[in-house]
Amino acid sequence: MYILRSLLAALALTAATCLPTTIAAPAAAATPPVIRVMPLGDSITAGLGSTTGAGYRLPLWQRAAAQTRYRIDYVGGQNAGAVPDADHEGHRGWHISQIRAEIDGLLTTAQPTYVLLHIGINDLAWGANPQTAADALTDLIDRIQARQPGVTILLLGLIPTTQGLQQPVAAYNQRAAGIARPRLHYLGAPALTIGEMADSLHPNDVGYARLADTLYTELTRREIARQRATGTQPTAPTGWTPTAPAPRR
Repeated sequence: MYILRSLLAALALTAATCLPTTIAAPAAAATPPVIRVMPLGDSITAGLGSTTGAGYRLPLWQRAAAQTRYRIDYVGGQNAGAVPDADHEGHRGWHISQIRAEIDGLLTTAQPTYVLLHIGINDLAWGANPQTAADALTDLIDRIQARQPGVTILLLGLIPTTQGLQQPVAAYNQRAAGIARPRLHYLGAPALTIGEMADSLHPNDVGYARLADTLYTELTRREIARQRATGTQPTAPTGWTPTAPAPRR
């Protein structure tokens, strides 16, 4: 019996020494990269006409938060609207030239990865020639890219159904769509109905949601392409289904 007990004790000791002393923790889920996004423009970027004061920035934030490929960090010196991150550079009443005059300082502070640019309706509303306005837009784009090399600009065209300005808006959009620059992508704005506008120039919440859909689709497409090119997160995202893109370049 003594020999049997000794043998069993020896076997138990051997088994114990073979067990791992630690258990490896499960791999942590990949943290989505944060992209710095500057909403840049006039009162439509600021969100005038929306009940939240955030315009397209809130539904765009919500859609981005519902997927796992990336997270948005809005950047800019303005802070307004009922949205978790209220930073932006939307300036009520501003013309293209006013954005151009301030852009160096705005970019230096914000250091965006993406610029969501929507500007020009105030120029046209005050009688500017569409070609002259488009030339000013081209100069602004060139300055953005000179000051922030590598930035991707999503240029959202003006709302084609803007009351009383349909013809100049169409001419301006045609010229804006023809600006050929690296990392510049033109998006045709949706043709909003009267029921999707808060007034003659500004969308309501429904209209802003449609603008956000256009921006979200293209922003996500470009960010997925960037991540695949750099090999940072090549798997398919969750919570995002590619849709038919708005006209773009």
